[in-house]
Amino acid sequence: MASTAPPILPGRRRVFASVFPPSSLDDFRPAPPATEPAPAPEQTTWDASWRAVTSFLGIPDNGFFLASQISEEEFLRRANRHQTPSKEVMGALEYVTAQGRDELAEAGRQSIIDWYGNEIRRHFLKNFREGLFALLNDPEKDGLLQRIVHCLQLARRIYFAPLMEYILPLLARSEQERVFIKLRREFHMMISYGLPWPKVSGLLAREVTKETVVVLGIDTLNDGDLSETESVDNMEIDRQHSVSYRNWKDEPSADIRVHMMTESEDEQVTGARERLLSLFTGLQLVGFGGEKAQKVFADVMNTMVTEFVRAAYTGQWEGPSLVAEHLRQWIENVFARLVVQVLAIINVPESGAKEEDYLDVNLSDVDKWQDIAIARLGALRTSELFEVIVEWPASSGAIEDLRYFTTYTAARLHLTHSFVAVLNRRLLHPGASTVEILQLYISIIRAFNLLDPKGVLLDRIARPIRRYLRDRDDTVKAIVGGLLADPSEADGHAASGGETLVELSAELTKAHQNSLRNESGELDWDDMNWIPDPVDAAPDYRKSKSSDVIGSLISLFESKETFVKEMQNMLAERLLEKRTEFDQEMSVLELLKVRFGDNALQACEVMLRDIFDSRRVDTVVRRDQGLGTSTSTTKDHDQPDLHAKILSHFFWPDIQEQEFSVPADISQLQQRYSAGFASLKQSRKLTWLNGLGQVTVELDLEDRVFVDEVTTWQATVIHAFNSETDGPISLTVDQLSQTLHMSTPLVRSACLFWVSKRILTESPRDTFRVLEVLPTEDDDAAATGRGTSPTSATDSAEPAHAAAAASAAAAAAAKETAEAAAMEKMNLYWQFIVGMLTNQGAMPLQQIVMMLKIAVPGGFPFSNEELREFLAGMVAKGKLEIVSGGNYRIVQ
Repeated sequence: MASTAPPILPGRRRVFASVFPPSSLDDFRPAPPATEPAPAPEQTTWDASWRAVTSFLGIPDNGFFLASQISEEEFLRRANRHQTPSKEVMGALEYVTAQGRDELAEAGRQSIIDWYGNEIRRHFLKNFREGLFALLNDPEKDGLLQRIVHCLQLARRIYFAPLMEYILPLLARSEQERVFIKLRREFHMMISYGLPWPKVSGLLAREVTKETVVVLGIDTLNDGDLSETESVDNMEIDRQHSVSYRNWKDEPSADIRVHMMTESEDEQVTGARERLLSLFTGLQLVGFGGEKAQKVFADVMNTMVTEFVRAAYTGQWEGPSLVAEHLRQWIENVFARLVVQVLAIINVPESGAKEEDYLDVNLSDVDKWQDIAIARLGALRTSELFEVIVEWPASSGAIEDLRYFTTYTAARLHLTHSFVAVLNRRLLHPGASTVEILQLYISIIRAFNLLDPKGVLLDRIARPIRRYLRDRDDTVKAIVGGLLADPSEADGHAASGGETLVELSAELTKAHQNSLRNESGELDWDDMNWIPDPVDAAPDYRKSKSSDVIGSLISLFESKETFVKEMQNMLAERLLEKRTEFDQEMSVLELLKVRFGDNALQACEVMLRDIFDSRRVDTVVRRDQGLGTSTSTTKDHDQPDLHAKILSHFFWPDIQEQEFSVPADISQLQQRYSAGFASLKQSRKLTWLNGLGQVTVELDLEDRVFVDEVTTWQATVIHAFNSETDGPISLTVDQLSQTLHMSTPLVRSACLFWVSKRILTESPRDTFRVLEVLPTEDDDAAATGRGTSPTSATDSAEPAHAAAAASAAAAAAAKETAEAAAMEKMNLYWQFIVGMLTNQGAMPLQQIVMMLKIAVPGGFPFSNEELREFLAGMVAKGKLEIVSGGNYRIVQ
């Protein structure tokens, strides 16, 4: 398909015409012999010389053909550049070139130089332009630019060879340079006019990118490290020249590190460098060099810096970090070297000679390139910052790299804004657990303390995290749980994937030791190294609030009562466990007293004292009442062994417990224990909390003995299946609930628990019996062969499913109990609500909530939704009614 030249815009036509006078391409053929008037002898000589010279210098029109299609000799032969001029032609050349410009102007004659310039223009536009333009649109781009440049170089040769060999030697030295520069400039402008630069620049960027990736070593970084299958000898040879950060860092000697980048290039790098420099040499010769090529080269090299930083340093976070030093050496020894070589070719003045002291690249240029590369490294580390924080402290090297980047205010602002956006997208959402958020927050505190010891960046980052954590209901519970965890579990590993922040306990001890070493306030007047806060610090910036992990977590909420209350709840759960030592709880309590004060944690101290006093009281009561196993007779060998923890009701938090009736023998032991306690503490009385204990049960079945520690309500349910008869009994959930006075969800939860332990079996639903003998595979096969359903085997074959069902039932029972406790507590505020509605009339929900918060000592602890549900229940009972506007009113 034929390709036509692009249309010439009027503006470009005017510019081109201002340099080349518009004329027909045939105006520059040798003039026909003059007939009249009769020429003078001098004119005759001129005409003969002119015809001889123009005939020799003229270029025949053979159309366009690629240089690759024919040999170079054939290419020159078709252009009439294979012959040498005869003596007559040389004489004619001397004659026409000897005429000065003034003489030619007086005689009205044309200069042979001007004629030859127009002949070059005519031939190129008629023979080369359309063909090169069609070639430029070839869909096969590989090697296309080299083919075009090669064709243009041959065209330059056929145009400039006779000029350099035969015409310029006949001119004066000063005239030679002027003529050559003039014709070269016209040749370059003609090529630029004939071939659109945007398309050429695209091909140039493609070729430069392909070669610079190899010269700069980026292709080896994308391929990864050396293969493990290579031999040691080959590995040593390959590593003689390398830009890999890993290989460079492994070398202990600084001289070897520099040698790795500057010496012993392999053949692939050397070949790519030679091809690139050869391409720029050809571009410079044909007029595509200079500023235009420099811009394309600069764009590609700018991209290469970013690509090298990405390929070389992505994921390289180990500390201590030498990334900045490696990057500076790469810029100086590899990057700058290539720039110097290329600029030496394309950054040439029009005269072709540079001044002696002229340098294409100065040391200041290299310093600027290094600063640009460090900024690109900072951008990479900023994009990786979330992953870096997740991997902390193994990624401390990446934070060290960021310290070079955060020396400017704009860079610090970019880092904080981008990181906060990432946190909002990847962390601060309902899909992340509170423990995960707190764990990452702790890592952020530690990492940013290394990045910015003044704490300004951490102050900016921490604000959205702290706001989000305040809105989480379980934030306080997660923090307190971490403080009470065993610090030995935090040694050697982080608990980022667990359900408890075990490292908080160790951090609490560390923070206390640091506070002992540094008791100074925010301003240490004796610190001779003090520096003011950075200019980008917020007005309410406080370093002390962010640098301390424990202090930062505790200061999430304005009031410390929130933490103290949660501490009491969690401490109560831990103290009620069947343990003998509570050293960790005592240590945490002592450390927190330093932060909160003795008065705030007085209730916690009383709780601990109750546990220790209970041991002494329990020993005395059991001895006085004869409840110890050492005093038991042979007849009472199966008598349960009862221990009790005595709690001070006023100082312990409200504990939700399940109400039920314990077995008769346990009830008798409790009565004896209460009598013994009453004789010991005459002014105090025991109230038994049956749902909070632990029981070690031993079940003697036909084929096995089961021993385990369970809850009191689980032990009570399995005790109900104890029968004096030989065969096992079956009990339903309703029967157990009525006999034990236990809620139905709690009964089913206990039964499913024993099903998961393969002690009970359910058949049919809500009917359970003891599984005295575990079924075997033979029993299952026999039952299946008889066409019956082996219910025992079927039900007991899935203990995991039964355990899950038991957990779900226990959770439902706990929820029911919590709702009942909340409703009972809400009844305490009912009198306040009745008084308000009686005295002030009908009121909306918001006003009732506001009045309760003011009237109730300590504030109203329920939400608007919880109060709305409670009032809806009162409306259903007929005690309230809803009037117009959604107001509540007492029913008269």
